[in-house]
Amino acid sequence: MPRLSENERNQAIGMLEGGMSARTVARRFGCCRKTIDRLATRYRQTGAVHDRQRPGRARVTTARADRFITLTHLRQRQLPATVTAGQYGVTAQTIRNRLRCNALPIRARRPYKGQILTQRHRAARLLWSRNHLHWRRAEWNKVLFTDESRFTVSHADGRLRVYRRKNERFADCCIVERSRFGGGSVMVWGGIMGDRKTDLVVVQGNMNAQRYVTDVLNTHVLPFIRQHGPGVTLMHDNARPHVARVTTQFLQQNNVNVMPWPAVSPDLNPIEHIWDQLGRKARANHHINNVQDLIQALQEEWINLPNALILRYVTSMRSRINACINANGGHTRY
Repeated sequence: MPRLSENERNQAIGMLEGGMSARTVARRFGCCRKTIDRLATRYRQTGAVHDRQRPGRARVTTARADRFITLTHLRQRQLPATVTAGQYGVTAQTIRNRLRCNALPIRARRPYKGQILTQRHRAARLLWSRNHLHWRRAEWNKVLFTDESRFTVSHADGRLRVYRRKNERFADCCIVERSRFGGGSVMVWGGIMGDRKTDLVVVQGNMNAQRYVTDVLNTHVLPFIRQHGPGVTLMHDNARPHVARVTTQFLQQNNVNVMPWPAVSPDLNPIEHIWDQLGRKARANHHINNVQDLIQALQEEWINLPNALILRYVTSMRSRINACINANGGHTRY
């Protein structure tokens, strides 16, 4: 026998108040007379027609145990729910339900994978951020942010999922074919400053100090700095080719201002987000089968990068510095 909806219950109460008998009302809705009698009794007692709140199943853990479960997982963030469940004699799902019932729900998520930051690294990052906290936008727009990045022909970000049935693991429709070594790769160098960008340089072979001076600094950085006037500061990280003696001497001889940069700080360099955008656009807009296709796609998308996007990332330097200070020199969301 179907349950009466709330609208039907209201109609039944109206019929009863209109003088109809419970038997007639029950016949009208195709239900038992006792159902109408109980509905009328509930309406006289509570003034409502909806069901009373049911107590539900008794909780197997006390409020004190719930607080201790929350405290345990806040102290040990990588503790599996199955371990805690064994201590209380409940299921792992019960532990997960208790963690989700907090004012700020606690859920299992994949951890962020960041670079190793020692206390020395954190102190250097914090000091650098405090020294540049009050820089204005005009000062950041005179910094040439540069970096190298490597792109591979075959790319897998680890987030791809496939829906399959039992025994379909090796079905052709459920397999994603990848080259074991990425199908080849290419290293590129680039720089951004304000709403401008340098040429995208394809690095032949591995980057070393001599190739960095000849193919990058002398060919691209110096002409770019001379073209955009005095006061430009070069920013590059502490990679070995950047701090080698031959590189340092070349920069000093050509009077190039170099910004001191804290080690292990890719999150403070806005060009890292440019590389991410470049890779996404190259794979979305081009069919890449080999290294030559990859190089052509990267160069085309680099030319098509909008200046407004570059300026937005450069303008975020104040937010990046504040985030680093708030994290006491630790990892940030950038």
